[in-house]
Amino acid sequence: MEIKQALLTKNPYSRPGVKLSKVTKIVVHWVGNANSTAQANRNYFESLKTKKIYASSHYIIGLEGEILLCVPEDEVAYHATVANGYSIGIENCHPNWDGKFNDKTYKSLIELCSDLCKRYNLNPEKDIIRHYDVTKKECPKYYVKNTKAWLKLKEDVKNKMQEKKVDNELIEAVQDIIDYGIQIDINVWGNVETMNMKYAKLFVEKIGKGLGKENYEETIQYLVKQGCINTPIVWIEGKIKPEYCRTLLIRISQLIKNKK
Repeated sequence: MEIKQALLTKNPYSRPGVKLSKVTKIVVHWVGNANSTAQANRNYFESLKTKKIYASSHYIIGLEGEILLCVPEDEVAYHATVANGYSIGIENCHPNWDGKFNDKTYKSLIELCSDLCKRYNLNPEKDIIRHYDVTKKECPKYYVKNTKAWLKLKEDVKNKMQEKKVDNELIEAVQDIIDYGIQIDINVWGNVETMNMKYAKLFVEKIGKGLGKENYEETIQYLVKQGCINTPIVWIEGKIKPEYCRTLLIRISQLIKNKK
C-alpha cells in the first residue's frame, strides 16, 4: 500500500492544526462528485481557505486506487461534525452517481482501513462507520442504500486484517542459506511469528558450522567481523529477538552470495 503525501496547508477551514484525541473511529465518505479525481478533491479542500468553508478529510482514495494523505492522522479534519475529534476520515472517489466504489478504490480502502484498525487497535465491525451513522447525511450514498454491501465492506476489512503477510525477502534469504548446505527449517525461520528464540543459539551454531566455525562464540565473532551483527552483546547474553534473527538471516544470505 503506497500513500502519497498531499498535505493541505494549515488554515482555519480545512486544516486547523488542532491535535486529534485518541482515535476510536474510522469514518467512510464518498466525494459526492462522480468521476472526479483524488487530486481534484484534495485541491478543493485546499481552496476552502479562501472560500471560508469548513471541510476536509485525512485521506482521499482515487479512481486508480491512489491514496492521498491530506491531513496528518494526529490532527483534526473537518469531515463528520461531532466525530471530528476522535475519528479519521476517508473520502472515496466513485465513477458514477450511484456512489459505488470501483474495484481499485475499494481495494485501497480495505487495505487502508485494515492498516488503521491494526495500528489503532480498532474493531472493524463497530469502529468503521459511515458519515451517515454520525449525521444521517446520505454519505457514502451507495453504502447507505445498500446495507449488505456496507456489512461486506467491514467483513472484508476484518478478513484483510487476518491475512498473514508473506515476508518474501526473509523466505528468499533462508532458502539461500539452505541451498548453501546449511540445514535450517524454512517453516520456522522464514517468518518472524514462527521463530522460537529458545532455539536461536542452535540455529546460529548450525550456520557457524556451515561457514567453518567451531562453536557459537567463534561464529558470533566471525559474523561481527563480516558486518552481519552490529551488537554482539545481544547475542552473547542471549537477549535475542525475532527481528534480530530476521536481519541476521538476510545479511548471512548476502554474505553467502558474495562468497560464490
